[in-house]
Amino acid sequence: MGALIYDGQSFEFEDRALAHLQAVITMKLRRREPFLLTWSRDDTDPTEPVGRHALWIDNAIPLRYEFESSSPERLDDQWLNSLADLASRASGLHFTPQPSEVAAV
Repeated sequence: MGALIYDGQSFEFEDRALAHLQAVITMKLRRREPFLLTWSRDDTDPTEPVGRHALWIDNAIPLRYEFESSSPERLDDQWLNSLADLASRASGLHFTPQPSEVAAV
């Protein structure tokens, strides 16, 4: 389990998901395109309330990624393109896990 640390606050993601988020966020910030990132909270975790997170991703806010694995994840082009398209919409990127039918084995 990795973490996205944004403005000093830590949010946990699976390493594979975090690698895809890192690629999309990096692309947007390189272009100086801030955007809204939202995701639903894990309703299987009894310690965290059901709901969602929303972050305004901007170059001016400190951002760090921490991965559990020392090996880089292989990125799925189809999932990556889908996430990039969502990040460019006015409603921002609502992050969802990779669909199982296109998930890498």
